[in-house]
Amino acid sequence: MNDEIKGIKEIEEYTTPKTGKKQYKLSMYAGKDENGKSILIRKKRLTEKQALELYYKYKMQIASGEYKPVEHKRMHFKELFDMWVKVYADTVEESTLATTTNIFNNHILPVLSNIYVDKLTVAKCQKVAQEWRQEAPRTFKRYIRYVNNVLDYGVNLELLASNPMRKIVRPKVKRQVKKKFDDYYNKEELATFLNDCKASKSTKIFTFFRVLAYSGMRKEEILALTWEDIDFHKNTISINKALKMGLKNRLYVDTTKTIDSVRVLNMDSQTMNYLREWKQVQLKELFQIGINALNNQAQLVFSNSNNSYIHPSKPREWNMSICKKYNLRFIKIHGFRHTHASLLFRAGVTPKEVQKRLGHKKIETTLDIYTHVYEDESTEAIDKLANFMSN
Repeated sequence: MNDEIKGIKEIEEYTTPKTGKKQYKLSMYAGKDENGKSILIRKKRLTEKQALELYYKYKMQIASGEYKPVEHKRMHFKELFDMWVKVYADTVEESTLATTTNIFNNHILPVLSNIYVDKLTVAKCQKVAQEWRQEAPRTFKRYIRYVNNVLDYGVNLELLASNPMRKIVRPKVKRQVKKKFDDYYNKEELATFLNDCKASKSTKIFTFFRVLAYSGMRKEEILALTWEDIDFHKNTISINKALKMGLKNRLYVDTTKTIDSVRVLNMDSQTMNYLREWKQVQLKELFQIGINALNNQAQLVFSNSNNSYIHPSKPREWNMSICKKYNLRFIKIHGFRHTHASLLFRAGVTPKEVQKRLGHKKIETTLDIYTHVYEDESTEAIDKLANFMSN
């Protein structure tokens, strides 16, 4: 063995048992594979020259990074979420992104944020899912779906071998007793509400609820209306946009919920007269704060004291205030949309026409309202029949 080989511990000389021939074997550590196991390069039955050539060849390859040990960066769930949400942001609207990040910040990250994704077990995921079921029985499945999206992304990046959340047994929600659907006003209740609303002396608030009840529009659609959307000659309202809430509670106007939501509504003359009256009142109010909106067709129909967007939560405050003041039955703002639909049904308008007016994408959504409105009446009808037959 020459002096050069003697100084290389990775090369070992040996003699074959059968022939007694002198040969060399090479054993080199080259790092770790993707599973963290050691990579060992082993060669034997080499001549002295071959052993030296392979030694320097592999040494250069190892030095160049070809056999560089894989450094597994341990990543917390929050770090993986931060990576995922940047990709997710390019696939959805800002308002959807805001809703999703709020769910993560309020419900998901508080319990998973500091857990290493490669240490997240099925047992831990099962426990978290059970807790979410107790905390939010109506929305916990969405939390699970979002966690799956993040962990699936981690699997694709090869940061974890599999997604433990997909292996859980999904908790069932206890079937709740079906409540009577009453989130709408009948004809008399609506008339009472609007009369009391008008008596509250706020032209803006009254006009808002009149348009809400007589158009069936979504709250977000009304709050995005500008005067160019109101055609006083044809008695129509054009719906082509909606107020949305983005990141950090930023209010902005964007396209409507779906392509079916873009529509032109024929309106009754009285509602259009109320809009005319409100427009004149608004012009005076804006003029008092130094704004001349006389020929500004882009002026919002309903704006706040700074002539900007009204926060989407404001109509609910108006609604609660009126109901409390006049001791009225409270329905949600969306309940006025149900009210409009139910009154159309009672007036003999077909479900297909109601679907078009409300801007529902699917007729099933419209029929759900129809079913809810009439299910209680069907019970009353059979009771009347039973009473009639017993007499």
